Amino acid sequence: MEESTFPRLNRRQAVRLIGAGGLGLLAAERTARGLLAAPRLAVSGAQQVSFPEGAVIRTVFSDLPPDALAQGTTLFHEHLDGVYSRETRQLRLPPPSSADIAPVISDIEEAMENGVVCIVDGGHPDMGVNYEHLRQISSETGLHVVASGGYYLRNTYPAEISTMTEDQIAARLVAEANAGRFGAYGEIGNMAGRADFFAAEIKVFRAVGKAHLQNNLPIFTHNSYGSGPDADVVPRDIALRQLDHYESVGVDPRRIAIGHMDSLPGRNADIISALAERGTFVGFDRVRGDTARDEARVALILAFLEAGHVEHLLLSSDTRSDFLKVARFTEQLQGAGVSEAMLNTIMVDNPRRFLAFVPRG
Repeated sequence: MEESTFPRLNRRQAVRLIGAGGLGLLAAERTARGLLAAPRLAVSGAQQVSFPEGAVIRTVFSDLPPDALAQGTTLFHEHLDGVYSRETRQLRLPPPSSADIAPVISDIEEAMENGVVCIVDGGHPDMGVNYEHLRQISSETGLHVVASGGYYLRNTYPAEISTMTEDQIAARLVAEANAGRFGAYGEIGNMAGRADFFAAEIKVFRAVGKAHLQNNLPIFTHNSYGSGPDADVVPRDIALRQLDHYESVGVDPRRIAIGHMDSLPGRNADIISALAERGTFVGFDRVRGDTARDEARVALILAFLEAGHVEHLLLSSDTRSDFLKVARFTEQLQGAGVSEAMLNTIMVDNPRRFLAFVPRG
């Protein structure tokens, strides 16, 4: 075969070309090499984003039309409040946080000046969250705040979870969501340093899935990549197993965000691409806005985008302060060649698509 007359593109040029709409040239160039027959990428930022009729994003104060968040950034997994202790959480649930929220409000005001319009808080009672604090933060700043429900890890579960059935847990979760105006279930996780799930974790995952089937709230997870001294024990496909447990009760993968995928070891996008191909969102929710610490994350994202999965990526920092980490991280992506249109898809369109749901029940 004769050598292609198309110029060879480096990774930065390829992502820029995709984001700018230069799919025809990219497809032709790859086809000439026999690597790809047709482009797979559709950039939401270049077209109108649609939502099901009656879809809302539920905040602590109101149900918003998804278009209400179309003019700014939404961070899908942060922690505005909560004070659990790793040393004592196995003995009792932490009390609701009594921490001073003034520093959080100051951080949020700075983030809002830089375009953040909505933050999803990933805490719930077993993490010590104080839902009144979330309402106060929203009231004082004007930030849209989405509250979450559920259970975090096996060693934070309330004691009675061990004797409850999946259906009983699901019924409790639905009642709590109705009473607390939850807009999501999350973060729901599995313990670090283990090769598989505890039976109690599988029960909770399935119960959260059953609660979702009753009210349609989106779900986001915590997983154990890169956590603890035994991180190398965690199998590479643990994220796929999380999705398996939700699908086992009938949850549509498109209603799920699998979290902490930026902590996946190495730079191979195999697992995150497999998740996207099953329809789920992929959370890069530990970004730090530090070039050295985020180098592998940027490489993973570039591979993910090249594979055609821009509409499945969510960004956040999973922190209680400095919400501008994500802004600094997006600057790194821009420096690596990711276009403004793609960043708009990732930071504006994708969180709205994840959070928007048609209420049931």
